[in-house]
Amino acid sequence: TPKPSSAASDVYKRQVYGELSIVPYMPEGDESSDADGFDWAGVKFDIAVKYDELERDGRPAYPVFLRIRVPNNGEGKKAPYAITAAIMGGFVYSGDKSKEDALDLVVVNGLSILYSSLREMILTTTSRMINGALYLPGANFMDHAPSLRNVVKKASPKKAPLKQALKAKKSAAE
Repeated sequence: TPKPSSAASDVYKRQVYGELSIVPYMPEGDESSDADGFDWAGVKFDIAVKYDELERDGRPAYPVFLRIRVPNNGEGKKAPYAITAAIMGGFVYSGDKSKEDALDLVVVNGLSILYSSLREMILTTTSRMINGALYLPGANFMDHAPSLRNVVKKASPKKAPLKQALKAKKSAAE
């Protein structure tokens, strides 16, 4: 039987779509717009993330927002659809981790849950559209952990690579 992960203390409260726009790409000439087996390499794919830390009923509550965009506006390879999708989820943490660890856990897992919901919605919607069903690529949101972002800001005014941030976090813990 499956065992709950350490993230089981994240209580998912609500999910709300803020925007969903999917427009088929209709190429001229011999260019294909078929979504079947589409390779995402070279496609402009924007992700925007926001989160907050609130208190609800004496417990930490975390609204997490995710917006994805595949603009198909001339930059990079064209996807079968131009996509804009936004979703917000509300999470309450009831575990015993530190405030920083709880925020990391909720943001990373919350984004994963929300992205999964967007993938399913886009797949379902495009399955009834002219270019066929489109699977969004898999995504890993570990680099969105707030504690890593704080380390990156402290490590360098420029964007530091993830390895550098992890190394800085490990040094700070020692």
